[in-house]
Parts: sequence; C-alpha cells; structure tokens
Amino acid sequence: MSQYLPVQNPTKPFWLSEEDQEVATLRSTPELPKEVDVVVVGSGYAGTTTSYYLLENSPSTSILMLEARNACSGATARNGGHLKPDLYYAHNAFKSKYGEKGAAEIINFEHDHIRGLKQLVEKEKIECDFVLTRSCDVHLTPGAVEKAIVNYNAMTQNPYVKCKDDLQIAYGEAAKVISKVEGSPVCVTYTAGQLWPYKFVIGIMKKNLAKGLNLQTNTPVLHTEKLKNGKYLVKTSRGDVIAKQLVLATNAYTASVEPRFEDKIVPIKGACSHIVSSDPSKRTPHLTNTYGIRFDGADTDYLINRPDGSVILGGAKKHIYPHKSLFYKVVDDSTLIPNSKEYFSESMKKLFYTWKDFDSKVDYVWSGILGYTDDSLPYVGELPGDKNKFIIAGFHGHGMPRVLLCAKALAKVIAKKSKVLEIPSAFKITKDRMENTKNEILESLGTPSTEKAKL
Repeated sequence: MSQYLPVQNPTKPFWLSEEDQEVATLRSTPELPKEVDVVVVGSGYAGTTTSYYLLENSPSTSILMLEARNACSGATARNGGHLKPDLYYAHNAFKSKYGEKGAAEIINFEHDHIRGLKQLVEKEKIECDFVLTRSCDVHLTPGAVEKAIVNYNAMTQNPYVKCKDDLQIAYGEAAKVISKVEGSPVCVTYTAGQLWPYKFVIGIMKKNLAKGLNLQTNTPVLHTEKLKNGKYLVKTSRGDVIAKQLVLATNAYTASVEPRFEDKIVPIKGACSHIVSSDPSKRTPHLTNTYGIRFDGADTDYLINRPDGSVILGGAKKHIYPHKSLFYKVVDDSTLIPNSKEYFSESMKKLFYTWKDFDSKVDYVWSGILGYTDDSLPYVGELPGDKNKFIIAGFHGHGMPRVLLCAKALAKVIAKKSKVLEIPSAFKITKDRMENTKNEILESLGTPSTEKAKL
C-alpha cells in the first residue's frame, strides 16, 4: 500500500463541524460496478466540480467517484475558505517564466473565478455562506513591501491584464487605517470571496448524485493500469473496476495512484484555526476584508472574517517551514503541527489594532495536506502517452481561485465537446513539464537544507 494514501482519523476542522451525514459515508451501490465510462478519483473541489461539468456536457455518462475516506474530507474541508486570486504579487515571477501574456493569462484566469463561483452558487442555490467582499493584503517586512510595490507597478503596466482596475494600492496612514494593521505601510485591496468550502462541494455533490453519479466513500484506489484495449483497470480495497476514462483529482495524494508524480506533486502539511469570542455574548471586532498577511518569501498567513463573527486564520508558515520533517512529503493530518494553537491564539491581538483589547479563543485547530508542485503550478489535462487518463491536481495551496474553471475546461475535453483545454498554458500537463527534474519547492519555501531543532 502506498505511503501517500490518506491516513485515518484526521484532525477535525471547523468546516466538518456540520458534516453531512447523508453523504459523508455514502456508497451509492452496495458493490462496485464492474465497468463505467469514467472513474474520478477524489471527492473534493476538483473531483466534484469536474464531475458536475462532465454531467452537464454529457448527461448519459456513467461516473464512479472513489474516495479514500469520507466524502470531501481532504484539503477542501481543511482550507481557509478563501476565494482570493493572486493578481499582482507573483506577476514578475510568472513574467520571467512565461512572458507578459503568460503572466496575464494566470492573473485573468484567477480573477474570473470570483464571478464563476458566485454564478454557480446562485444558479444551484448552494447554501455555503458565500460572501463577495474585498481582500486586503498587508506587508509586514521591508522585503514584502518592496516586492508588493514592484510587482503591483509591473502588473499595471502589463497590457494583457484585464482586471487592473479592480486593484487599489494604499500607502502610509491610509494603508494602516484601511487594513487596521499598524505595521503595514502598504496595503493592496481587490475583489475576493469567502465561503464554507465543504458545504459548497457537498451541495454540488448532491446535484451530481441526483444525476446518477455513483459515489463510493472509504474506498481507496491502490493501483491503476492501462489494459491492451485502451481501458483502465482501477484496483481498490474493495475490488476492481474497468473505466473507459480515468480522472485523477487526487491533489496531494496523486503519487499514491500515479507514482511518476512522487517528486512533482508533493504533500505538504499545513495548519489552520477557527477563532471566536471568549464571551459568546460579545461580538468580535468584525473586519470587513479578508486578508493576505505577508512577511518575507513564502512566509504568509491568511484569514477570512465569517458572517457569524468568527475568524478562520491559517498559515503559520514561519512556524513550520524551517522544519522539513514536519511538513515535507507528510500525509498525516491526524496530528497537529506542534505549538500551532499557541501561534494562532495571539495572532489577532498582535496584528489588528481593533482586536488588541478583545478576548478571543481558538476553538478548532486542524491540519491539512496541500499538494505543492515542483514548478508551483497545477497539472491539468490528459497525461502524455496515456490516452483517456486525465489529471486535475497540484494546486499548490491556492486551489480556490484555480480549480473551478480548470474543472469546467477539462470536463469539455473529457466529454469530447472541445479539443482545446481552455486554461492558462502554464497549467497544462506537457511532456516537457513531466520530464523536468528540478524541484523548486523547498527553495521557494526558504527551508534550510539541514534540519533545525524540533519545535
């Protein structure tokens, strides 16, 4: 059995405090079908939305969805609920690799997710606490301030970026008042969203089930192989299934079913929390914006201010990334990162001056496994050399503003409604990307080559 399969008894995130008992352990049929048109491995954001759009394009397609644990219990149910595109901060890094058009392609695609997800939530009437708002990025070190200004200015000069009118930069006292962060001399705001990600995915899942999707939870895929007739044999803990087409929506766990991704999509352990008022009779000092909190390099935190007054705060990367063994190639989300609760407990008072005299508490802390890629971008499309085997995975901790439209485009290709995969070129799986042997993950995170003392 692969070392990269999900573990049992994961920590419980706030998002699963209202786990849907109708779907959580559902097996649509007592036994697995012998053969189907499409097997989708993974029941999270990517697998569920790909199935949704596949059924929209080809209603008669038989789809079997295989999930190693309960439905939507992986990264989607463990993230920050933050629909926040990166519209400027990575601009120059993308430009250096993919040119002005390539950088703009990624930025525009992420920005389009705001409208796309809002429209889907409203079309299907999904109750998931969706809030359309603005995100406020604060920059708390000289390096982060300089990077923000340089990238923001470069983005505004890129003629291919379509959403530049949605961003606004503020300096000095204005930045501190807008952000409520005394230590940020620069802030950048732009349209973003927040939601209850588990409820969103389960809402879409129920639409799929009503259209005939066969969901089999607690059924890990152990191995896949291509047969001589071009179909795929999918081996599970409960028996084998034959599929005409195979979709890997496995994110951090991709190497468990496709070993060639072992050093291309790497499981990275992260931490997140839920913060509430210590006194239930008192409202929290609600912040209108969602936040990206930037220090140097990859050291970032993020938060959303939920409509019930609570806060989701995640990241704690300065607390994690110096210690490779705590997070790199780790799939164990049954344990917490040491001292993560303590880190989150003091963050609101330290950061926001409107919170400095307010007493709050952390009532949920959890871990989750993110799928980081060797070049920081997702792998989407038909695997080179494997006709009818598709992948939509490796979202590098940034899936909320990337998955939906990747799923929509991929479904059209799977259903043979389009020959062109309409996503940023840099996201497409290619022979060259698969043959690249450079893994940039640890370098990008600033993780030292030698292990520091444990926390």
